Amino acid sequence: MEFSWSEEQRQSHAQARQFAERDLGAPPQPSPATAVAGGRERWRKCAGFGVQGLNIPSIYGGLGLSTRAAVHVLEGLGRGTSDNGLLMGLGAQAWSLVAPLVHFGTEAQKRLWLPRLAAGEAVGAFALSETESGSDAFRLRTRAQADRGGYRLQGAKAFVTNAPLADLFLVFASTNPPAGYFGVSAFLVRREIEGVSVGPPLAKMGLESSPMAELHLDDAWVPQEAVLGTEGGGGAVLQHTLEWERGCLLAPALGTMARLLEQTTAHCRARKQFGRPIVEFEAVAALLAEMRLRLELSRLLMYEFAWLKDENRPAAVEASMTKLYVSESLRRGCELAVHLHGASGYTRDAEYERDWRDAMASSIYSGTTEMQHNLIAESLLRAPQPETPPPALDARLDARLDARIEAQASEGGR
Repeated sequence: MEFSWSEEQRQSHAQARQFAERDLGAPPQPSPATAVAGGRERWRKCAGFGVQGLNIPSIYGGLGLSTRAAVHVLEGLGRGTSDNGLLMGLGAQAWSLVAPLVHFGTEAQKRLWLPRLAAGEAVGAFALSETESGSDAFRLRTRAQADRGGYRLQGAKAFVTNAPLADLFLVFASTNPPAGYFGVSAFLVRREIEGVSVGPPLAKMGLESSPMAELHLDDAWVPQEAVLGTEGGGGAVLQHTLEWERGCLLAPALGTMARLLEQTTAHCRARKQFGRPIVEFEAVAALLAEMRLRLELSRLLMYEFAWLKDENRPAAVEASMTKLYVSESLRRGCELAVHLHGASGYTRDAEYERDWRDAMASSIYSGTTEMQHNLIAESLLRAPQPETPPPALDARLDARLDARIEAQASEGGR
């Protein structure tokens, strides 16, 4: 694996940081209403810089960057802006809708939607979760019934990121419930279709600039051409999507952690107690070292995942490890930033508390921390075991020692 960056990639990272600092900065005053009202404007700014086209091939109006290069640009954005909600929404479109559309879409589907998504003229949303099914993705209550050469959709989706802004939804519904995994299909659903409606924006603990709402499907008819992949192939679409989402969605968090580490280190060097900077106290220094270590390990995990995808290699387990460690490290880094800034870190003006609230969701969305632990453990249980494992090193050393002692005893006897 080669993790060095080309001059072009370094410049793209720096330009992304500068763009975010200059044109994005801090998020607008938080409320569900402002998230929707101001969302389109900031979305278009990002499209003008090329953010929505990072992983869209150039023939469809995107930049067509490698996964590593795209991750590095997103890291720069996270370093330059504290608008974590906007970055969440951009990532949800890129990895949860664009990635499966590029891979499974027909030429007609790609030519219809990818240029509009890249230009910021359309917003995409991923609609999987339901109130009852939660993380059990293959027990969906949303149904798709064959009708008049297409499908009629009935059901509701919960906690859909970008829903209040979205023009296109990637909806998962059951076309054959008894078939389980092989009975799920994926559909590209336009917002303007009759029977499609979006609920009011949800008020959340954090990520307030990332609007979220329910999606309702009331006998919404879609044509056959709306199927992404094949009928009954939604399970494959979902697995592909979750791998990309878990591996790349938190790319901006690398920049967030770097920003918090830099600001917190500067504060600890400037803040004096008992006649000396608090960074000189071992307890404080140890926490800064933890922030640095978590940042560097998070980078390595995400860069490795991106490298594997650029090599066209499967990386489902690596995606789970990346999602697990980066989300937990982001939460811990934000917590330490608040803590080490003391009373000022607890105030709204300092904004560290907002980073911390935003970070709390990272261990919930795209599969909880507990789910990632289970997936990683299951991969170990499924791994093939050697038929005759070699003896332990200690056992081999003991055997050699016993043989030598026995030989020396025999020589002494002669």
